[in-house]
Formats: sequence, C-alpha cells, structure tokens
Amino acid sequence: MIFNTYFAALVLLAVSTSANPGKVKKCTVKHNRNGADDSDNILRAFTKCQKNSIITFSRVDYNAHTPITLAGLENVVVHLEGNLNLPKDIATVQRAINTTTNQPSTYATPWFYIHGTDVSIIGSKDFKWGRFNGYGQQWWDIGNRILRPQLATFNVTNGLLKDLKIIKPVAWGWNLPGRNIWVENHFVDAAPNNGTRDNTVDCLMVWRSFSVMIYPNTKFPPPGFNLSGHNITVDGYYGHNGDDCISVINGAKDIVAKNGYCGFSSHGLSIGSLGRNGANHTVQNVLFKNWTMDGAVYGARFKSWTGGQGFADNITWEDITLINVSTGIFITQNYYDQDKGPRPPNVNKTSTKISNMRYRNFKGTLGTNWTDGTCISTPCWNYVPGLDEPKSVILDLYAGTAANISLSKIDIRTHAYSRNTSVLCDPTTLVVGEQDTLGFQCTNGPFVAMPIKQTDKPGHRHRH
Repeated sequence: MIFNTYFAALVLLAVSTSANPGKVKKCTVKHNRNGADDSDNILRAFTKCQKNSIITFSRVDYNAHTPITLAGLENVVVHLEGNLNLPKDIATVQRAINTTTNQPSTYATPWFYIHGTDVSIIGSKDFKWGRFNGYGQQWWDIGNRILRPQLATFNVTNGLLKDLKIIKPVAWGWNLPGRNIWVENHFVDAAPNNGTRDNTVDCLMVWRSFSVMIYPNTKFPPPGFNLSGHNITVDGYYGHNGDDCISVINGAKDIVAKNGYCGFSSHGLSIGSLGRNGANHTVQNVLFKNWTMDGAVYGARFKSWTGGQGFADNITWEDITLINVSTGIFITQNYYDQDKGPRPPNVNKTSTKISNMRYRNFKGTLGTNWTDGTCISTPCWNYVPGLDEPKSVILDLYAGTAANISLSKIDIRTHAYSRNTSVLCDPTTLVVGEQDTLGFQCTNGPFVAMPIKQTDKPGHRHRH
C-alpha cells in the first residue's frame, strides 16, 4: 500500500504553498453578511483558484444553500476556518437535490461534489469551526427518507481530509471513490438530541467530551464514510452514528481504517452491503485496527445480499474493544429487505464469496438487547433465524462460499461480564476443513474457543 507516500506529498504541498506565497494563487471566499446563499461566492473562488492555489474560508458561517460541484481542481489546499451550512428547511433541500446535476453516488446525490488531483481540505483546529452543518435532526424526528442528500463526494486522486467536523448530516456523510486519500482526525455527530438514555463519553481526539442520548425511534441516522476507492487510510475517527461508522463498499481496494471511537447505535465497521439484485461486487485488502465500539448493534459486520455475486477477500478486524454491543462479530451472505416481504428465492444459487477473513483480539461486553431502535418491520431488518439475545458471533453463511475465516483471541463477555456468551453458526454451511481453522466451535449454542490448526488449504493467506 502506498498511502504514506501520497500523504507526505500532500503535506509538502501544503507547506510549500504556505512558504512560497508568490508562486501560488490565494483566494478568500466572500461571505454575504445579509444571510443570503453563499454558493455563488464559493464557486467564484474555486473557479479563480482552480489550480496551484490556496483557498480560505474565513471564520464565519457560510450558507451553502445550493448543491455545488467543484471540479477540475489541481494542487489546491482548502482551509475551512469557517462553517458550511446546508438549508434548514426540508422542502428546500429536497427541491435542490431533485434538480441538481451533481453526480450521484452509490446511495444518494451529494450536496458537495469535489473532483480533482492533489486536493487537501483542512479544517480549523478550533472545535467550533471547520464544520459541515446538515440540520438532520428535523429529518430524523419525522422519519423522512425522501430525497435525502449525501453530504459530499470526494472523488480525488491524492487527497487529504483533516480536522473536519460533520454535525447532524441529513443522511450519508462522505463518499470516497478516489485514489490515494488520507483522512485524519474526523469528527461526526449524527446522534439525535432527543432520547431515553444518556451516554456521556470522553472524546478520543483533541476535542472536549461529547454528550449524546440514545433515541429508540430514529429512522437510521446516517453513516460516516462510504469507501469505494483505492489506497485510502482513515486515521483518527470519533463519531456517533446510527448506521455504519465505516462502510467499505463495491470497488474498494487497499483500505485501512484505524484509531477510532464509534458510539451511539452504530451498525459497525462494515463491509458492504454487496451483491444487491444479483450484482457482481468486489472488495479486497481491508484492515480495521484499534477501534472502540460503544453501544453498537455490531462491532464488525459483513453484509451481502441473497443471490449476490463477486467476492470479498483479505479482510481483517483487529484490536477491537466492545462496550454494550448487540453482536460482536457478524457475517451474513443472506441479507434481504424484511420490510418488503419474505426472503426472495436464490434462483441462481449464487452468493458473494468471502475468503481470508480474520478477527483478532476482540474484547469487551455485549448489551442487554439484541437489536436497537431502528426497526421498522417485523421481523426487524437485522433479524436472522435463532436470534433471541445478544450474541458474541453470528455466521449466517451461504453453504460452500466462505473460506478461511478465523477468529483468535476473542474475549467477548455478557453485560454482567460472564464468559457464557452464545453464537449462531450452522456447521453444514462450512466448506471442508473450515472448522479446523475457524477458531471456535461452529454451532447454535455457547461460544467455545478452539485451537486453529495449521493448514495448506488453497487460497489461505495472511496479508495484514
């Protein structure tokens, strides 16, 4: 992997532009003091300073009330010393996102679409600034999922996102389909303000403690990152999400996500979803390392749809701390929309294949409930047969399509700190010889660790 080389180059770019002001253009984004839309001012600054430039947002609140495409950027450093505010009115956002020409992402259309080469966006060191304010609370309160925007797509080759704060995004956060991207010290507040349970935690990065409340009727507060590009590192993440903190999706390759805290009712550190509507999707070479998952539905999750195709290979989760999670380790190759009826038949008898999937050094506790407050169907969206209490491990496999899964140093305990946790795993779905290297007894019953035997199985490899 080559993240560090490109990150060093981006740092040198930022330093050189500061040290040699005569060799670069400089633009400061104008701010309308009357509260009008600043989108035209943003576009003018990025057009004037499209290449070899430094662009600065002053320490004020900018109204980005129109979706924006910032394309053709080359060797540009953006200093976000102020805040970027989306419209507060739901209907205004819906009308704008319905008519924008911004390029759609996998799940939605972004409010900001950024494209170029050698682009850095650096937020303020002051926690009050360097923010993207989405005003998502009002959407969540009424469960509105119509014409929701993604916050931003960063489709950049050689990119840096640093010290940015995402506050109450309407839906999905950042989509990263580019190459050679480094993300550092990223903050996400996607937890509702109203709830039934206080959860106060200390911020793991440089900012203050952050107090949130669990809200059981929320309709999926948004995820943090969708990663579909190549050579991407996320180093330093603190967030409260109602969906995935990190979601690695189709096309992703050579991904590292490390040193993070994920609170609220997160759906975990996820691969997928993959293979919807029989699609041929691929993900390769992913490492999740040194994370704390607090109050999450899942710690580590893999999700592919019934009848999918393609593969996910060489995925590692390691050094994961769990606090009151519903399921520590979860794999399903049989996902479907429960709110749209029963599981559809797998007519072609296919599945997104998984191989070389490793879980190392998991420790912590399960919660008291196997689900969260985002159920909008019966059974719940996350139900699998036999699920009746929090589980340390669930392997919901499609027979014969999952190879070289291994679990080692797993110390997941109950809410009362007992070792008597349980698992769901059908041994008839394992490939020949898989039990020898799985690391626990595949059964619907108690978790029993097993020694991992040396193997010469084809395709068995350790890359991370």
